Amino acid sequence: MDKDIIREIIAEVEKEIEILNELKKELSEIKSEESIIFKRSIGSILHDFYNCCERIFKKIAFNVNGRYEESDKWHKALLFKMTLPIKEVRPAVISEELAAELDDYLSFRHVFRNIYGFELKGERINYLAGRFDKVANRFIGEIKTFLIFLNKELGK
Repeated sequence: MDKDIIREIIAEVEKEIEILNELKKELSEIKSEESIIFKRSIGSILHDFYNCCERIFKKIAFNVNGRYEESDKWHKALLFKMTLPIKEVRPAVISEELAAELDDYLSFRHVFRNIYGFELKGERINYLAGRFDKVANRFIGEIKTFLIFLNKELGK
């Protein structure tokens, strides 16, 4: 694998981790209220969280795997391909357990993009927001483990 590409991937993934930490901070500052403004705010952060994860996955799929497919179900396929080690290319990027948790955020993102904000339901947002820190921390940890693999490829 080209060392300049690896350096670029590492830099971009580290930037996305900074963004994830900012999203965690923003979510912690939102008061737990039933107003639609709060639901919209939380929904936006949950949406951004999965966008951030997916950007990392796309970068890895394109630059490490060599490609990613854009079919009708490419978002879900990309998520679950990140759980597969590719012999002589890379280890699994994330665990199957984390992928299952992230799938909830992927599904929410789809809903969030396709409804009006006033249609957001509090139960689902509260559930995902309540798990957000745990899932985000697990994601960051597993991605940092993958960065260790990339750094080894650089000979560090």
